[in-house]
Amino acid sequence: MITVLVAAAVGLLSAFLPFTPAEPYLIAAVTTTGTPPVALGVAAAAGQTAGKFLIFLGARGAIRSQWLRRRLSRPPATATQPPGRLATMFARPKAAGARLVEVWERPRHTAGMLLVSAVTGFPPLLATSVYLGRTPMPPAAFAAACLLGRTIRFVTIALVPQLAGH
Repeated sequence: MITVLVAAAVGLLSAFLPFTPAEPYLIAAVTTTGTPPVALGVAAAAGQTAGKFLIFLGARGAIRSQWLRRRLSRPPATATQPPGRLATMFARPKAAGARLVEVWERPRHTAGMLLVSAVTGFPPLLATSVYLGRTPMPPAAFAAACLLGRTIRFVTIALVPQLAGH
């Protein structure tokens, strides 16, 4: 039971600190304890979903923390050198790119994008959570898609040691 609670805590922590991923903990916990992999995967997914939901709400402006508001509104660092040709080429607005952003902002497409991000990690779920916080996506849909995707990812990872014969 304690291992499952720690998995939820690791999931929550990894939602905010990308350099502390939950995946290595899940593999270690499955190989060194008798805890069921599905329970560990679901717990880590619940913890990480809670953290990503707070990030989503923060990006939406629902959280009124002054510290968080300063972090989210901080302008990006300016480059010390002029942009190169490649950077200039990609910085130009393109009609196709604008249309793609419009598609991603439709509720049924945002849920799909979130699910892909939550399962694969691409685009990074942290960035996806911030981006989707600025769209009309309903919070309940965000939480459900994030939890489903992270559960698929973490349960699959937790099952790897059993599939490998450990």
